[in-house]
Amino acid sequence: MAGTLSTLGIGSKGALSYDIIDQLKEADTAAIIKPIENKIELNELKQNKLDELKKLVSSLNTQVVAMSDPALYNAKETSLTGDSVNIVASSKASVGTHTFEVNNLATHDIKQSQQGYAYDGALMGEGTMHLEIDGSSFDIDVSSTDSITDVVKKINEQTNGKIEASIINVGGSDPYHMVLKSAQTGEKNNITVSGDYDFDQVGEGAKDASFTFDGIAVTRSENKVDDLIEGVEITLQKEGTTNVTIKQDNSKLLEGMEKFVEEYNKMVQGFTESTKYNKEEKTAGLFQGDSSIRTAASMLKDALVLTSQDGKSIADFGLDLQRDGTLKLDKSKLEEKMKEDPQSVEDFFRGTNGRDGAFNRLESTIFDIKTSSNGVLKSLAKNLDDDANRLQEQQKAAQKRLDDRYNIMARKFAAYDSVIAKLNSQGDTLTAMIDAELAQKK
Repeated sequence: MAGTLSTLGIGSKGALSYDIIDQLKEADTAAIIKPIENKIELNELKQNKLDELKKLVSSLNTQVVAMSDPALYNAKETSLTGDSVNIVASSKASVGTHTFEVNNLATHDIKQSQQGYAYDGALMGEGTMHLEIDGSSFDIDVSSTDSITDVVKKINEQTNGKIEASIINVGGSDPYHMVLKSAQTGEKNNITVSGDYDFDQVGEGAKDASFTFDGIAVTRSENKVDDLIEGVEITLQKEGTTNVTIKQDNSKLLEGMEKFVEEYNKMVQGFTESTKYNKEEKTAGLFQGDSSIRTAASMLKDALVLTSQDGKSIADFGLDLQRDGTLKLDKSKLEEKMKEDPQSVEDFFRGTNGRDGAFNRLESTIFDIKTSSNGVLKSLAKNLDDDANRLQEQQKAAQKRLDDRYNIMARKFAAYDSVIAKLNSQGDTLTAMIDAELAQKK
């Protein structure tokens, strides 16, 4: 123990020293301070473990929310024989087979200027270009200083996105020609050009798509059709026949259920590890004897295994609760149930209209135990925080009392040492006088 009383022990010839004070203080520290420090360390371990458990619950909740997505239960897959169309089926699509026979695709109208120009900056000459498309008309005024590039820019700016103008180099003398193209396909998008400039038709002009759907004649102005079958987007690609099969796709649901079981079991194992007691090794989990963790685990299990109103349980859908509290998934049983009655699977896990299903209950229970103001895990976290603050204050107070006690002891030792030093000095003087007196008498 260092201090300003650096000569302590000299007067008492080491009988009263800082070494003795340090030894006494060390013994008191072990008896008074160390137990509090051990409690602080245990509290920190518990807080860290609780954070781990809460992360496991959060990971489970993420998967529970994902499993509440209706698209999982209604996912569709398509198979095609032929390549005249491409099909994208959403979860709203109905299962079934269809035949598409594409007669012709929807096309754009394209027109090319009769006059060619030596370069793209050549002047077109003053005049007016009158354009008509889909019930709209536009007059493009060309000044004497406008180049072919300038006129292209005017057309693109003034036709409200209906006509796309560009310049093409076709080769030969005066190779630069202006090209007008309808922005959209379909017969209504044919372009009429009149006025002071002449254009030639390229191809057959804008045409509607023509195809049969299960033998029914259909026309559309575009090659992408999303209003023929609910939940199905059809893209016409070429002339020809394609047979389409739309069927249930259970792969994503099965993958999601496997992930759910994995996350649920991780959480159960984490909870069990933190509360168990090993009789043989005489070791205990950090929360052994604490009811909060067991209560949380029990609440989550109860929410999952609750029987539905029609008497079904998780076992009917391939989920079995094991003796250790974990889940085991029978994929073949769940897949068979999806084939037999996919709606019953969705109703059990998501509930009617996305409410009151097993996963809805789980999500609500997770909120109750982890987030709500009186949730067991949130309450446990608050109790640990309160204990940590109390122990810190207790440690500070105990340390101050101990320091004060030994500071007082050091000062008392110094006073005693001083008295002893004086007594020793007086004794030495008296001894010297006696010795001198005896020497004279000899």
